[in-house]
Amino acid sequence: MPLFIKTYNIMPESHNTAPLGPLFRLKREEKGLLIRQVAAVTELDQAVISRIENGDRLPTREQVVKLAALYDLDQKEIIARWMAEKVVKDYKSEYLVISCDSYEIVNDKVTFSMRFSQDEGKKKKGKGKGKA
Repeated sequence: MPLFIKTYNIMPESHNTAPLGPLFRLKREEKGLLIRQVAAVTELDQAVISRIENGDRLPTREQVVKLAALYDLDQKEIIARWMAEKVVKDYKSEYLVISCDSYEIVNDKVTFSMRFSQDEGKKKKGKGKGKA
């Protein structure tokens, strides 16, 4: 019996899927910054920044947030790209097939989580209002 695999692209095509390291290097060079200057501002080691830019090391979430802020990059997009790189790095040696049912479960959980986060944000904004 033939095996049919349905694939899904969960990120819009507009998202650039190039590795983060070269992107961070490009942004640093566009701003005319030296690695030591980036290290001073972000409180990261120069060697760590160099290894990230060269693709020898995947940054931590905290490092991604610091670099994205310094380079004026969209934090949500950069975190999404970082997470994708992390999944690929962690599972690249395994054969991974997501069935249609698994995809729907993941999609439902992500949708619920996003909706829940938005509802919580609205509640927090509303708490400050009321009787004075």
